[in-house]
Amino acid sequence: MDNFDQKLGPGKLSFYFCNKSLCLVCNFDLCEIIMFPFVSTAEFFKNLSAEAVTPLNVVHEEIYESSSKRPKTTSKVWDIFEKLPAQQGDSKAICKLCRRIYTAKTTSGTSHLRRHIEACVKRGNHEVDQRSIEACFKPVKRNANRLTLSHDTLIAATTSLKNYKLDVDEIHRAIAMMIIVDEQPFSVVEDAGFRRLLSAACPEFPVLSRSSIKRDIISIYVKERENIRELLATCPGRICLTSSTWKSDSADHFNCVTTHFIDHEWRLQKRILRFKLMPPPYDSLSVADEIALCMVQWNIEHKVFSVTLENLSSDDCVADMLRSRLAAKKYLPCKGVFFHVSCFFHILNSIVQAGLNLVVDIIAKLRLGIKYVQQSPHRKKNFYIIAKTLNLDTQRKLCLDTPARWNSTYNMIEVAFCYKNAFMYLAEQDKNFLHKLSEDEWEKMSVLYKFLKVFYEVTCVFFRNRQPTSNLYFKAAWKVHSRLFDMVRGPENFLTRTVREMHSKLNQYWSAYNLILSCAAILDPRYKIKFVEYCYTKLYGSGAQKYVSVSVNTLYGLFDEYMQNSARPSQTTLLSTAASKICNDKDENDGFEDYETFQSARFRTQVEKSQLDLYLEEPSHDLNSEIDVLEYWTLCSLRYPELSKMARDVLTIPVSTIASDSAFDISPQVISTDRSSLKPKMLQALVCLQDWMLASDRTRGLGSMESKPEDDSSSSSDGDDDY
Repeated sequence: MDNFDQKLGPGKLSFYFCNKSLCLVCNFDLCEIIMFPFVSTAEFFKNLSAEAVTPLNVVHEEIYESSSKRPKTTSKVWDIFEKLPAQQGDSKAICKLCRRIYTAKTTSGTSHLRRHIEACVKRGNHEVDQRSIEACFKPVKRNANRLTLSHDTLIAATTSLKNYKLDVDEIHRAIAMMIIVDEQPFSVVEDAGFRRLLSAACPEFPVLSRSSIKRDIISIYVKERENIRELLATCPGRICLTSSTWKSDSADHFNCVTTHFIDHEWRLQKRILRFKLMPPPYDSLSVADEIALCMVQWNIEHKVFSVTLENLSSDDCVADMLRSRLAAKKYLPCKGVFFHVSCFFHILNSIVQAGLNLVVDIIAKLRLGIKYVQQSPHRKKNFYIIAKTLNLDTQRKLCLDTPARWNSTYNMIEVAFCYKNAFMYLAEQDKNFLHKLSEDEWEKMSVLYKFLKVFYEVTCVFFRNRQPTSNLYFKAAWKVHSRLFDMVRGPENFLTRTVREMHSKLNQYWSAYNLILSCAAILDPRYKIKFVEYCYTKLYGSGAQKYVSVSVNTLYGLFDEYMQNSARPSQTTLLSTAASKICNDKDENDGFEDYETFQSARFRTQVEKSQLDLYLEEPSHDLNSEIDVLEYWTLCSLRYPELSKMARDVLTIPVSTIASDSAFDISPQVISTDRSSLKPKMLQALVCLQDWMLASDRTRGLGSMESKPEDDSSSSSDGDDDY
């Protein structure tokens, strides 16, 4: 006992017993272990009795002839580990699954190997029954002083581990997808760090080169392209297209054609179909040719419902060329009334940019003032102390903007106004603060803030909605139009001249597309005709009824076409009609046997109401209620089958070529220098695959892929919570 204290120290010890003998380190796999509480050696031997020691049941008892003749590899861990030849007396073992190497000295036991097996299985790299593994490693409580490990299930679990085979093709695909989605250069697979990582994770994996990864990407693109082609061919409704321009640092222009559609589960989907370098001259003819070629290559000419273009001067020419092409083949419903839409966010952002340019010097001065406060922890602490002394709300912290995203500039101005008095006080007390805004400058910022507020609120509706449907745009466009109209008629200020110019520009947009937007709004159960009539009345007064009538008549005309298309009798109907006629034939008749059928049909046409009539007569939902309009029409598809088909196509119309999460971006979409230098085929494969993979993740609910960033950058804490 004293010898134990001398070797291990006179402290508290844990003792392990097997059924044959007493030892301090026996942790053998095939025996049950009794662990006594931590006691001193003196107390242990003093209190030891027959009742205190529970005999251990030994699995495969014949293995243990004596404790001194323990077999070297009887543990079941050796089904998963393999011993390596000893080098300089140092034994090693390698995991057959992940090829990691551990020490295999007889004095080290096998506990560390069991722990690795558990971790290796938890990584999910192998097809193993997880319940079997958990049962193998999970301690089972017998009593307060005893832990038992069962290994019966480990035998079955290791059988599937032995059958694991390295899937080289799947790893190739995973690496290719990493390069595509994360926009990594091809040379990353040849970097020393990447190869070291791959060698440690999977030593048997062959060395990759940029040439092989390029071949993998093209192979994936060809396969996924066929999947997208099948998806478009089987989608239940019509397809809408958008055409946008991307630029590179070298001023090259790229045309991007994207398709939008609603799938069988009533989810709005989008996929990039074509991404091509546009050689000069970049004119309307070249854009129209690119879109037309895309429709032919993907075989979707007969399914196209609308095309949304950027708000450029050449858009009308592009739309006219495409419309005449499709109208000649009688592919467009309602004579192409819904065919062309211009991007709403392009004109919205151009108005915002015009307003910001008028006070760019004041914004720059405010930005420098905020930087001055934030650059020094001492100044920042004193600034918030001053704000609290002046009874200002310090919940929101000062923030700097990102000029490329105008919402951050709006947030910076909004928060700065909360600390206006603190900035004024700081300018009086600190002689080094050189960025004081005058009262006139603060007044201009106030006018700008009120001007931007409606644009900010409207854009936030779409920013927070990843896939906005067309019913949302009528209300948004009306709010902006109405706000500019009020500012034009209001008192003069430094923004008045610019607002007049912007109002004229927006009025052109509203005049061209309010019909499409109002038809989509009527198909929203919250709005219907009354809300559209209300908005028109606010703008046009007594002349509003003319606009309402045009919207309603257009919607009824489109609905009649959908009814005609669905009214074609099926083969079953024709056969049943013919059989009925044969049965009712008589040898003698007076020529009036079909009069009753004629009379009842005429009576039904006079009395029965259409699906659109019934929908419009239903009471509207609350105007401010949260409704998923696609879910609403999913539920109504049985009650209004033809009307729901029409609603699906109209609601698909994209009123913007900009993705909703880029709605606040002022700068154009730019492609990186590395990618713009690639060959056209490879560039298109990369851009399309990235979009397809991210869209697939969103559909499967993984997307959270891109959990959306908050638009209110000022809400982030910067460590000033204590001040």
